[in-house]
Amino acid sequence: MKKKEREDLKNEIAYRNVMTKRLGRSLKMFFFIFLLFAAIAVWGFTGWTDNFLIVSDSVRNVLKWIGLVLAIVFGVLTVMYFLSFRNSKKYTLSLIDKLQKK
Repeated sequence: MKKKEREDLKNEIAYRNVMTKRLGRSLKMFFFIFLLFAAIAVWGFTGWTDNFLIVSDSVRNVLKWIGLVLAIVFGVLTVMYFLSFRNSKKYTLSLIDKLQKK
């Protein structure tokens, strides 16, 4: 492998590493948002009441459906980002192996 090819490969590895870290951060954010909307959906469907937070049934009904739909959307996004993160890590490691083999 020529020196120019090795430098290009090193730059590619650095870029892929940065993108993988960004995917990891986005994955954590989407998972947190999924948990938030899932909690809202569970709260809406179970009918838990709280003395400090009085919510009418019509508002609870709207919130439970919004929470359910958005929990499903963010759940799918979380799974997609997880698969993308895992594949990006594998590809970056394969590039590192290729660089070390010379």
